[in-house]
Amino acid sequence: MTKVTTKIWAVLLAALMMVTVFGGLVMVTSSTTASAATPIEETMVVKKAKDGNWYTFNKKNNKINTKYTGIAKNNNGWWRVVKGKVNFKANGVFTNSYGAWWVENGKVNFDKNDTVTYNKKVYVIRDGKATLEKDYKYKQYDCNKLTVKQAPDGQWYAFDGNQIAWDYTGIAPNGNGWWRIVRGRLDWNATGVFSNNNGQYYVEKGKVNFAKYGVVNYNNKTYVIAGGAVVTSNDTGYSTNYDSSKLTVKGSGQNWYAYTQKGKVASDYTGFASNENGTWRIVNGKVDFNANGLFQGDKGLYKVTNGKVDFNYNGPFATEAGAVYNIVNGLVQA
Repeated sequence: MTKVTTKIWAVLLAALMMVTVFGGLVMVTSSTTASAATPIEETMVVKKAKDGNWYTFNKKNNKINTKYTGIAKNNNGWWRVVKGKVNFKANGVFTNSYGAWWVENGKVNFDKNDTVTYNKKVYVIRDGKATLEKDYKYKQYDCNKLTVKQAPDGQWYAFDGNQIAWDYTGIAPNGNGWWRIVRGRLDWNATGVFSNNNGQYYVEKGKVNFAKYGVVNYNNKTYVIAGGAVVTSNDTGYSTNYDSSKLTVKGSGQNWYAYTQKGKVASDYTGFASNENGTWRIVNGKVDFNANGLFQGDKGLYKVTNGKVDFNYNGPFATEAGAVYNIVNGLVQA
């Protein structure tokens, strides 16, 4: 073999060794990357040890992984683990490679749906998974497409199809009425003014009271209620922009109006005003001769017939909603 031939073989051998070495490095690197992409929880299983405690065991060598703290699993659920040992006293929000979870007595509660505060942070829990409220995107619902019904757990919820509308707070219907819903659940204790897509309503013990008429105070605000709904001066409601005692009704034919002392029509006033012929139902400054029923005034609910307060009416009166009121001299008695 000549010196030239020897050099050629040396170069080829070196090249072959480099390919082998770098190939090996590539293979090792590839293997390391694949291992890093696998969540550590998948390499362990929670089992009971001889000492009676539960630990995370490595699947490959069946040894306890005392370095692991997080949430690991077995066939019975996901468990809070601290330094390899299951902590059955753990309650709160804890994490693993898959995210944050709500834990009760050491076990992830996948049935948990609520808003909770843990370590001074507010979390929204959905099927056990925890998300900081500031990062959570609430689903929007049309209340008219929801229905309130009883679930197998005996509780009542607002359903969107077959799913509980956990993100919904408002008022939702069923065949028995409209109901106050808070985070998907029917709130039987709710009493006050609450809203949905259709407006604001007066709720008593969780249910909209469509027979409610009058003025109510809720959260330091005054509301006028007619047929269970909050009304304004633009509806069949009641305006407090004027002193009704300083208004007078004047006109002719079917066109009678409430006038201020300055001689201007109180066009933004809805309520009652009087003249020498009686006290009249006013809507947007004009006498409403078609008004019949109960309407709110300064002193309460008045019985109105053809636009005029019937001060001669005494006895019971039933509304179209079925509510019965006792009336004395045209005024509903408390």
